Amino acid sequence: MPRTPWRTALDQLRRDNRSGASEITLDALNMLIDAVGDSIPGSAGAYLKWLVRTSRELVAAQPAMASLFRLVNDMLWEVDAAATGERMRQTALTYLQNYQARNEAALDALQQSALEFLAHHTSIMTYSRSVTVARVLRAPRQGNRSLRVFCSEGRPALEGQALASELAWADIDVTLGVDMALFGWLGEARALVVGADSLSASGLVNKIGTASLMRAAAERDLPRIVLCTGAKLLPGDYVLQQGLRGGDPEEIMPVSSKHLSVRNVYFDVTPLDLVSTVITERGPLGHADLLAELADLRTYPGLRGK
Repeated sequence: MPRTPWRTALDQLRRDNRSGASEITLDALNMLIDAVGDSIPGSAGAYLKWLVRTSRELVAAQPAMASLFRLVNDMLWEVDAAATGERMRQTALTYLQNYQARNEAALDALQQSALEFLAHHTSIMTYSRSVTVARVLRAPRQGNRSLRVFCSEGRPALEGQALASELAWADIDVTLGVDMALFGWLGEARALVVGADSLSASGLVNKIGTASLMRAAAERDLPRIVLCTGAKLLPGDYVLQQGLRGGDPEEIMPVSSKHLSVRNVYFDVTPLDLVSTVITERGPLGHADLLAELADLRTYPGLRGK
């Protein structure tokens, strides 16, 4: 079958407001593999410019998704020293084709660390739908200890309903309510566990409402745990606010009056001091360890700026 043209695929990626970061990054990965595989390199300098331009277009399609940025950022650092355009193309392809194996290994390590860390928590609250969180919650627990999960609909896209069904089919007891219900149910949970669209020194970017829920959990001294691989971590010079775009107001309701304003905000930012623990493939990270990890990250020069 003929491949979807780049512009069409890019537009589909830009309009995707239902998939999580993992699915969006996989789509971007496949787009890049096709684009790089079909490319005909000239000089190293010209080919690098093309790779940077292509990478910037992908990041601009979903700027809040750290794993998408890291996919292209780390690829560009990988090819930077290549002496010829063809060598650059081959290096980029090798990096991209091995990405899934590296990511799966990271998820396996994260899952093991998270299961050990959460072993004694029999009642967990989560918000929105993170593929990583769902994977950990579905995994068999030591001693077959029972688990109850509290989650909400996740309006307007209702991804929380999908998560609730997914967990219920895995024989996990789930309590589902409207989004605001979670604030009233915090007393029944033993930990709040969420995923991340991105994590940087500026804070945790996740579905709108996460920051308020984390703050309310902190007031109850409830553990606030973020599960994400290192691919969700962003360097300090990445302009976080550019990723906090909104969606179509009609996802919430039709705008039928000039006196009615509908705000469909997708994301908010949770300050890092509200996060108890971040669990990555390297294990549980406290605040100091997380900041050290973030300090080691570098943005490829061609990706800086708007």
